[in-house]
Amino acid sequence: MIKLKSVRHAGVPITDLRKAKSFYKMLGFEEIERPKIKGIPGAWYECDGTQVHLIGQRNEMAAKNLPGVGSHLALQVEDIEEAKKVLKRRKIEFAEFTPPPSFGGGPVLFLKDPDGNAVELRTDP
Repeated sequence: MIKLKSVRHAGVPITDLRKAKSFYKMLGFEEIERPKIKGIPGAWYECDGTQVHLIGQRNEMAAKNLPGVGSHLALQVEDIEEAKKVLKRRKIEFAEFTPPPSFGGGPVLFLKDPDGNAVELRTDP
């Protein structure tokens, strides 16, 4: 079984960064540092340990429909290798991605739930 630790973040696709930032600030979210992601506008916010990542959809990567660039739910798991074993046993397809060091994290897995919603599984190194 995959051992879930927490909800890490939710990725929210946006089209107008200025308007989106104003809206989430109005809701009381605190903006946090976001690594520079070439060609993808956005902002990151946090509330009580859970993050909301605003992801601009007017970019080359969004047009390619890459996982993690659009709407998704990111879950923190205890052991990413165990998660891979469980997914393989259950014949659930996933893609593995190792972000650049500036992102401050280890490998992540992207998969889809039965309705096609993107889910990211990750651990902190």
